[in-house]
Amino acid sequence: MKRMLPVLLVGAALLGYVAGYASKPAPQPILTGHLDGLSMIPSVNAQENKKEVMPFGFNSPHDPPLAPDAPPITYWNIDDIRKAHTEMAEKAARLVKEAGSGSSQSFGGGPVHVQTRNFSMFMLYRMYRDKPVLSLTKVNSVLDDAEQHAGAYDFYIFTGGTGEMILGGKIANRQNLQDKDGIIPGEYRGQPVVGGQTYKVKAGDWLLIPPDTPHQPKPDPGGFSYFIMKINVGVYPWSLIR
Repeated sequence: MKRMLPVLLVGAALLGYVAGYASKPAPQPILTGHLDGLSMIPSVNAQENKKEVMPFGFNSPHDPPLAPDAPPITYWNIDDIRKAHTEMAEKAARLVKEAGSGSSQSFGGGPVHVQTRNFSMFMLYRMYRDKPVLSLTKVNSVLDDAEQHAGAYDFYIFTGGTGEMILGGKIANRQNLQDKDGIIPGEYRGQPVVGGQTYKVKAGDWLLIPPDTPHQPKPDPGGFSYFIMKINVGVYPWSLIR
């Protein structure tokens, strides 16, 4: 009996191996991939005619789109921008002969008109006046009131003319902007700016103004125009941004 013990042990081991191999799941095919925009796309999707998988679940039906109101690809020719500056300068030359109305002496124009939930883009022209008029906050001045926006960055590209921008410091006589519905929280106007820094600006210059930074335009004779991009801070309500 003792002589049979080793034979029995070897037989049991072989039996266990055969049983384990028989119950092992069938091997799965290995997914091979290719580099596509630095992401690995399983080739099995193409074989099964499935929609291409984007990285990080970008096109997952369970996630909201990142930019549901994104504008289409848009191109603006610099000649059209320069033409817009000329047309706005001609309009300003006519308006400067009129009395001030207690409103901003700026106006829009040109081919740029974009509004999304994240940013807006447009063009503005700032007039030069040599005689004071009433500003929005009822200050008698040749300059528009300084502005301060709690909810947005302002990014400028100057497109024509020359002048100065007064940035930073504090707005004396600061007041909440109001419209027909009442006070607009986070939007302030007033003048003068105390303790700000003055920058000379001309066509081609760029300027980034962080949120809550006072800024006041001071155009030279002939005024200046600029492209402006307002970049929303987080989910700040657009209805409160001016």
